[in-house]
Amino acid sequence: MKNTGKRLILISFMLAIVSSVVIFIYLKSLKTPDTAVKERSVLVATETIAPRTKIEKKMIKEIKVPDNAIFRDYIVESSNIVGKYTKETILKDEGFNKDKLINKLDNELSLKIEGNNRAISINVNGSTGVSDLIKQGDFVDVIVYLSEKKDGQKIIRPDLSKILLQNIQVLAVDKSLYRDGEQRVAVPANYLVTLSVPIFDIEKLVLAEDIGELKLVLRPLDPDYIHKTEGATWQELMLDDSKEMKNLFPEYKTKQAEENKDNTGDYKYEKYVYYKVKQGDTLRKISTDFYGDPGKYALIKQANEIGDQNLIKAGTGIKIPVLEK
Repeated sequence: MKNTGKRLILISFMLAIVSSVVIFIYLKSLKTPDTAVKERSVLVATETIAPRTKIEKKMIKEIKVPDNAIFRDYIVESSNIVGKYTKETILKDEGFNKDKLINKLDNELSLKIEGNNRAISINVNGSTGVSDLIKQGDFVDVIVYLSEKKDGQKIIRPDLSKILLQNIQVLAVDKSLYRDGEQRVAVPANYLVTLSVPIFDIEKLVLAEDIGELKLVLRPLDPDYIHKTEGATWQELMLDDSKEMKNLFPEYKTKQAEENKDNTGDYKYEKYVYYKVKQGDTLRKISTDFYGDPGKYALIKQANEIGDQNLIKAGTGIKIPVLEK
């Protein structure tokens, strides 16, 4: 009897174990298999970037984030970020959303100014502004006319016309920054043209507009030289008819083209080309590149009134005389 009871207890225990295993296997089969979390790569800022800052490669990094809808507007290609400007502040570790970047530089006047130039507006009209045919992106020369000035009966300055600036880019006409804007049918009496002028010429332009009259001259589409001119007086218009006309004004002599010297010989130059200084440039290197002779650096130094030849900065525009032996 005792043996029978032991067998029943053993059988019951074994059945309980088997039942537990079966139940475990069944419950496990009901569990949903684990699903791998999907990820995506996005680019974020390595530092807080202020508005209107040009983004450099070092300012971005790539991280992994869950493939969530909130991340799908973030830019994933660095080529779509580097070189762009920020429209507003982007915080450290924040993703780059296209709405926070400036995509159309035409809307930002300050981003159209290069090197050591500055934007300045001058008043023009149909006569002085090429009949309102100048558009954004054109290049112009600026001529100043100075009327005769007397001290009593003595003429201390005759009527004078002079090319003041050359190869100056037009940034805007009135408030239009777009070249493809509709042409005005009627030329307005007065309007504004905004120019990109080298900083060392800004003061001359302001003074010339105050004491004289300015006129814009449209340059050709193809690049042209910067020409050295000496200006014109009304006497010079009559030299062919009366060579003695100059004797009426002994206080003033018409300037002739001067010979410009450097330490390598005598040269005449009446033309310039503009050159934008690059990182690592020196006047001797630039002289070698243009003339094949580093010794002619003094000519470039003289033409640009550079005090210290070692203080030329990258991005600065300088004039390179075109030599004629």
